[in-house]
Amino acid sequence: MSAPVEYDVVVVGGGPAGCSAAVFLAREGLDVAVFDRGRSSIARCAHLGNYLGFPGGVDVETFSDLVHDHVERAGGALVDDLVESVERRSAGETAGFRVTPQEGEPVTARRVVAATRYGGEYLRGLDDDGAMFAVHEHGGESRETFDREYADRDGTTPVDGLYVASPSGADRQVATAAGRGARVGKRVVADARVDDGWWPAAAEGVDWLRREAELDGEW
Repeated sequence: MSAPVEYDVVVVGGGPAGCSAAVFLAREGLDVAVFDRGRSSIARCAHLGNYLGFPGGVDVETFSDLVHDHVERAGGALVDDLVESVERRSAGETAGFRVTPQEGEPVTARRVVAATRYGGEYLRGLDDDGAMFAVHEHGGESRETFDREYADRDGTTPVDGLYVASPSGADRQVATAAGRGARVGKRVVADARVDDGWWPAAAEGVDWLRREAELDGEW
C-alpha cells in the first residue's frame, strides 16, 4: 500500500505571492503548509504606498503580519523554516513530492507551489531536461538563473504537480505579486477538483457569490 502524503500543497515562500496562493488553497479546504523564513523580498522596502485597501500606505512588518494571519485564519499552516530541496517521491510511493527543509523533518505533498523571489536552487532535483534554468551573460560572465518563462501564465509547469508563483514577471510590485499568487492558487484548486472527479468547466468556474434574491434593482 502506498504511503499517504502529509499535505495537499506545500507553498515555498511566505511573501505576497505565496500567501495569496495559500489563502485560496486553504479556503477550498486543502491541507496547506507555507514554508517561510522571513526573507521575503518586500523586507527590503520601508513602506508600501500603493497596495489596495491601505490609502495611507502600510509598513512592511504590519503587512507581513496581516498576510500571515490571513493564511492561518483561512486554515493554512505557517512553518518557520527554509526549504533546501524539492524532489519527486520514491518509486512505490504515492505521486507527489518530498520537501526537505533546512532544520525540520522532511514532509510530503501532492503539489508544490514555488513562491520565492530569489533563486530556485531547491528545485534542481526536478530539472530533468535542463529547461528550468537559463544562462545569462552579465559583465562578461555567465550566470545561471531560474527561467522566468518556465511556468505558464497560470503557474503550471512541465513537472506534474509543480506550480510557480514566483519568480515571475509579476514580482516588481507587491500588488501584482499577490495577483499572480491568486491566479496560481485558483489553478491549483481547479486541478485538485478535477482529480476529485469534477468536470473541468465546473472546476474552474465555482466561486463565492451572493444569492440573486439578495440583490436589489440598482445593483
